[in-house]
Amino acid sequence: MTRGTDPDPLGDASLPDLEIPDEAEPTGEWAASPATFLDILAEAPPGATIELGAGTYRIPGTIEIRNHVFLSGAGTVRTHLEATGPGPVLRLVGNAALALRDLSISANRQFASNTIEATDGALILERVRVGGARDRRNAPDPGSPDGPEPGYGVLLDGNVWATITSCRFDGNDSGGICVRGHCAPTIVDVHVQGGTAGVVFAGHAAGALTRSRCLGAAIGILVLDRARPVLEGNTCRANTHTGIAYRLMASGLARANDCSDNGSVGIWVGDAATPTLDGNECRGNRTAGIAYRRAASGTATANACSGGAIAGIWIGEGACPDLIANRCEGNVNGLAYTEYAGGTARANVCGANTLFGISVAALASPDIVDNVLEGNALGALADQRSPENGPIVIPN
Repeated sequence: MTRGTDPDPLGDASLPDLEIPDEAEPTGEWAASPATFLDILAEAPPGATIELGAGTYRIPGTIEIRNHVFLSGAGTVRTHLEATGPGPVLRLVGNAALALRDLSISANRQFASNTIEATDGALILERVRVGGARDRRNAPDPGSPDGPEPGYGVLLDGNVWATITSCRFDGNDSGGICVRGHCAPTIVDVHVQGGTAGVVFAGHAAGALTRSRCLGAAIGILVLDRARPVLEGNTCRANTHTGIAYRLMASGLARANDCSDNGSVGIWVGDAATPTLDGNECRGNRTAGIAYRRAASGTATANACSGGAIAGIWIGEGACPDLIANRCEGNVNGLAYTEYAGGTARANVCGANTLFGISVAALASPDIVDNVLEGNALGALADQRSPENGPIVIPN
């Protein structure tokens, strides 16, 4: 068998249902066809490379990887691992290592499961298309209700070492990738389409997600608990709610991401989250470019926010971030402090907004220092914190 060349490794072409293996001899140590794959995998020694020819490899039950194995296909359009039974297609067990390259893999849509699960060992995915994971709302769950939450293309938990490069995730109910425990994966150039949240970081997870696209989910990237990933150079567009969301006590860095054209907010920071937001583009989001809610804080520097129906940056409830040198132009308000919000606004440029450069509610308490507030339709600053004299409106 020869390793074929995938003409469009991340394209939208439908997955084939071929049963004819390549005829030439493999370049790797072991070669498998759809008819011989399970036997060869069971017999392969630790560290073996198994070359998979073109075809659909039907998997009747979860394959538990207990050794080091490398599965190399003929491309995501030509080589497909497909579950016919319940449970994940592949699960790493113990201190195993699994590498997948140039193939597609999908779970059985009749059951609630993840497609790939890893709680220990090492996982490498390169040019792999992952789909078919269903959540409990849409399919029965044959496993324990206390087991891993199903519906993700890849679930990383515990202390797994992982790299995921140039992969595509679509058709997964919960999302493409869920990172939990103390995992710190390196995820580069992935495309995630749909799901509740395209990529999730939870627990104490760290690691980095860079140069990736999270489109068409409810939330493009969701950071929970005490997770602290680096999110850099990603595109989070056309999500029904938010491009990037931070919840609970999440932190980390979001730099140079494009979080535009989402249904509500470009970047949402809630609960007690404290991320650093640096140089992100948040344009054309319906409610606000960036929103801080509840007791959120952290720092936002040099972000560009436009098109928000409430504000470029909306600070509400008890949130108190430091906002420095952001550009909030072409919104209803540049910055809007509502409820009991506080924090600092320094050296921000808030112009060409249809109401005010900065709007401050009666019970809000921000420090407003050296901002550039020009060209706003109703004035530079609307400050309602002076009940004796009524609202103070400072003209441009």
